[in-house]
Amino acid sequence: MKRNLSLLLAAGMVLSLGVAPAQASEPAADTGNTLSWDMAEEILTHISDPKFPDYSVSVVDYGAVPNDDKLDTAAIQKAIDEVSEKGGGKVIVPSGTFDVGAIELKSNVNLCLESEDSLLRYTTDINEENYPVVYSHWEATPIYNYSALIYAKDAENIALTGKGTLDGQASDTVWWNWKDGAYGSQSAGQELTREQNNNGVPVDERIYGDGWYLRPNFIQTINCENVLFEGVTLLNSPMWQVNPVLCTNVTVRGMTLRAHGSNTDCVDPESCNYVLIEENSFDSGDDCIAIKSGRDRDGRELNTPCQNIIIRNNIMADGHGGIAMGSEMSGSIYNVFATDNHFDSPNLTYPLRLKTNAKRGGEIANVYLRNSTIANVDEATIHGTMLYAEGSNGDYIPSFRNIVIENVKTTGGLYGIYLEAFEESPITGLVLRNVQIDGVKYPIRAMNWGDDVVMDNVTINGEAYPRPTEARILGVPTPGAQIEGTALLIGADADTLTYRWEMADTRDGSYTSIGDGKTLQVPADAAGKYLRLVATDTNGASAESIPYEVLTSASVDGIPADSFVSTAAARLASKGVLDTSASIDPKAPVTRIELARMLARMWDLTAPEGDVELTDMDKSSADYQIAAAVVEQEMMETKDGAFDPNGTLTREEMATVAMMSCGVSYANASHTYDTTYADGETIDQDYLTDVERGTTLGFWKGTSTGVFSPKLTMTYEMTIAVLDRVSDFAGK
Repeated sequence: MKRNLSLLLAAGMVLSLGVAPAQASEPAADTGNTLSWDMAEEILTHISDPKFPDYSVSVVDYGAVPNDDKLDTAAIQKAIDEVSEKGGGKVIVPSGTFDVGAIELKSNVNLCLESEDSLLRYTTDINEENYPVVYSHWEATPIYNYSALIYAKDAENIALTGKGTLDGQASDTVWWNWKDGAYGSQSAGQELTREQNNNGVPVDERIYGDGWYLRPNFIQTINCENVLFEGVTLLNSPMWQVNPVLCTNVTVRGMTLRAHGSNTDCVDPESCNYVLIEENSFDSGDDCIAIKSGRDRDGRELNTPCQNIIIRNNIMADGHGGIAMGSEMSGSIYNVFATDNHFDSPNLTYPLRLKTNAKRGGEIANVYLRNSTIANVDEATIHGTMLYAEGSNGDYIPSFRNIVIENVKTTGGLYGIYLEAFEESPITGLVLRNVQIDGVKYPIRAMNWGDDVVMDNVTINGEAYPRPTEARILGVPTPGAQIEGTALLIGADADTLTYRWEMADTRDGSYTSIGDGKTLQVPADAAGKYLRLVATDTNGASAESIPYEVLTSASVDGIPADSFVSTAAARLASKGVLDTSASIDPKAPVTRIELARMLARMWDLTAPEGDVELTDMDKSSADYQIAAAVVEQEMMETKDGAFDPNGTLTREEMATVAMMSCGVSYANASHTYDTTYADGETIDQDYLTDVERGTTLGFWKGTSTGVFSPKLTMTYEMTIAVLDRVSDFAGK
C-alpha cells in the first residue's frame, strides 16, 4: 500500500469532423456514446503532410559553420527567412554540430536535419538575446516568455524532419534546476501566471523572461496549419517537448523524444484539431503524451477543445502517464482514438491517465483505447481522478464521459483500474471490454461511477468483473443491536446482491452462517465473538468484509457516551484498530508509536518486508517491528532515521499520515497552493495538499467552521475521528 496514484475516465460529445476549427468551437449536442472506430478513419482523411516546393538550401551556404563552437543561430534563421520569402522549400542542416539559440520556423519551410550526424546543440548561455521573449503558452496559459527552442506562430505548411538530433542541453544544472533550484526558481513566476490567468490580466501585460525562470518548451507552434514533425530526435528538453497550440492538421511521426527533467512531457497537443501521433519512441520525466486545452479562466474563455486525435503504434517507456488527458483541459477534450501502442517500463506510472479538478473544469468525452501492449505498470493500468492538484476547490465541475477501453492485457502495479469522480459528476459511458490485469495489490477503485458502466470479459487477478467489492458492516455490533451490510457491484445492479452473515469465536477462526439479508439483529450471546458479512452476486462471486468484534456495549472505556467520537471509537474498537482492553483519555495527546499501532492493526501489519532501520528504537522489540512496517509502507515518516516513538503529531502532520494510510495513492497528482481554510496560510506547504485533499474525502472536522488549526497537537479523540473516516474510506 505504497503512497502512489491518481486519475479518471469518461466520455460523450460528438463533434462535426468537417467544421471544428482550432480557433473556435461551440459545444456540440450530446448524442450519447455513438462513436466507433470508423470515426478514426474519418479523422485521418483530414490529416495529411504539408507539401513543399522542390527547392532546397544548406545552412552552410548562409554562413553556418559546423563544429566551431560558435553560434549559428543567425545564419540558420536567415536561411529559413529567405526560403519562406521565396515561396518555400527545404532548409538543410548537414552533418556536424551547429550551436544555436531559439529558431523560428516560417511558412512553407521544412527544416531538415539531413544526416544522423546532424546536430543542433542549444546554447546554455540563457538570456533574451539567445532566447527572445515572444508570445507563448506556458503550462497552457498565454504569456510572453523565452522563445521555445523551435518556435512558430501564425504559419502554415511547416516541418521539422530528418535523421538528426536536437539537444536542448537541459540538465540538473541548466534549465531543469529552475523547477525549484538554488540558481533560481520558477515558483514566483508560476504563481503569478496563474493569478494573471484567473484575474483576467491582459496578455500583453504578462511579460516574463530574464529573472522569472520559466523554462521554455522545446518545440511550440501557435496558431499554425499543416504541421509536420518527423524522424528527428529531441534530447534534454527544458520543459514540454512538442507543444502545438491552436493548430490544425498536425502530425508527429517517427520521432525519438527523451528527457528526464521535471515537466518534460513528450507531446502535448493543446487546443488542436486533427492530430496524428504515430510510430514515435517516448522516454519522459513526465507524461509521454498529454492532451490539453487551456488552463482555468483563459481556457474557459477561449473555449477551444483539443479534438479529433489519433495515437497509434508508439513505444512508451518511462513517464508519469503514457497517454494522459489534462490536467490543463478547461476547453475540453473530445474524440481521442489510441490503438496498437506499446507501454513497457516499470517506471511508467499510468498507461492511460485522466486528470483534472474543479478549478480547471472541462470535460473529456469520446476516448477509445484498444489493442494496447502493456508489459509493465508502476501504479495503475487505467487511472483517472478529479482530485488532481486543487481537487474539489473550485466552481467548475469537470466531467468524464464515453470512455471505451478494449483488448488490454498487463501485469503489475498497485491498482488495476482506478477511476474516481465527484459525486455530482459521476463517470458515465464507461466501457471496459476484454481487459486482463494480473499481479496488482488492489484490483479496483471505483468512486462515483455511473449506473451505465459496461464490464465485458474483465478479469483482475484472475477474478471476473462485475463482482462484489467493498463489503462492510454499518453500525456497531453489540448484543441485540440491529446492524446493516453494504457492498458495491460495479458494472451491474447492486440490488441483485444477496448477503450472508457469519460468526466465529476468534477473529481468525472458523466462520459459520447465522443469517441472511441486508440487516441482522446481533444474537444476544454474541459478545466477544466476531461477525463477517459476505456479499454474493448472481454469478456466485462474493466479497467478504473484515471481521468485526461484537462489543459488550457501543462504547469504549474512557470515551464519554455523549462524545462526538463515541460511535467512531466503538467502530474502530470493533474493527480491532483500538485496543478494547485499554482505557482511553480522549483529551490526551496520542504518541507516534500508539498511532503506528493503530495503523498496523488497521492494515494487519506486523513486521516490515525488508530491512528498515530505525535509529532510536530497540530492534528486538515488537514496537520496532510495527513502527518499521508502518514506515516501510510510507504511512509515517522518520527524521534522519529516527522514529521518535514518544513524540506527538500536529493536525497538519496527521493530514499527511491520513492520506498516506487511506489505501489510495495520489502519486504525481501535483500540489495545491490554494486553501479552503481561514487559517490556511499557517498550514505548511508540505502538508497543505494533504489537508485539502483529505478535506474533500471527509477525513476531518473543521470545514464547517472554516478553521483547520494545523499546529494543534493530535489528541486521542481527534485521532479517532480521523481514523474512523480513513478506515471506512479504505473499505475497512
